[in-house]
Amino acid sequence: MLLPKKVLAIFRNGVLILMLSTSGVNAEQYLFVGSNFPVLSERLPDDTLGGISIDIVRIICKRLGHTPIFEFYPWVRAQALVKTGQADVLLVPYKTPEREKWMDFTQVPFFEDKSFFFIRPDSRITWDGTLGSIGRLRIGKVPEWSVGNVFEEQRSTLSIDYAPSIDLCFLKLISNRVDLVPTQKREAYKAFERLGLSKDQYPVPILPELANHYNYYGFSKKKQAQLKVFKAAFDRELIIMKNSGKIAQLLQKYTWAD
Repeated sequence: MLLPKKVLAIFRNGVLILMLSTSGVNAEQYLFVGSNFPVLSERLPDDTLGGISIDIVRIICKRLGHTPIFEFYPWVRAQALVKTGQADVLLVPYKTPEREKWMDFTQVPFFEDKSFFFIRPDSRITWDGTLGSIGRLRIGKVPEWSVGNVFEEQRSTLSIDYAPSIDLCFLKLISNRVDLVPTQKREAYKAFERLGLSKDQYPVPILPELANHYNYYGFSKKKQAQLKVFKAAFDRELIIMKNSGKIAQLLQKYTWAD
């Protein structure tokens, strides 16, 4: 039975009751942009887009009667589209004070992530959890990738060698052009696979972890008025999914080395 928009079908004591929805939310299309991040948002072998963040969006938008549109760009470009209001939502950003100036983050994160410093397997480098302890060691990093607020706050005191991809950062590490690469394990092990490294060549993470952080959805503040109702509904559904264990259930199909 096809029902007009904003009409709800409810069975009560075996009787079909039709009633108008008071949600006031019409079916809309929303543009979600992001980049290729293993487990979180990635282009799959069949050239479709997937990852836990996209799984969640599809479920929530289906519940709300909206249509999500997904587009991938280089990370800097994806952020710029949301910052300027050309896109609605950024997939998977960490929350930072700078980003909060132009993004309205969801009330809760959907994924907990950790960053580590990776070193060559034969390296003797150690650190005590303070960035001062690594002195002027060369750090390979992708521009605009956040690896924690403390790192970002002290970035100007560090010797950073930027490269446009995490693969290039690790190639520099292997060839002794940098000493450390900060990133997450899910990113690192995917990069090692792409680079065709054998297990004994894998760079290794060192403890303590660099940062413990969380992935959110970032709604464009440039479009805050237009997105207000959608964001409130999205937040509500995201909280329900998280508290019910649905997100944890979805994550079970994603694996990466630990």
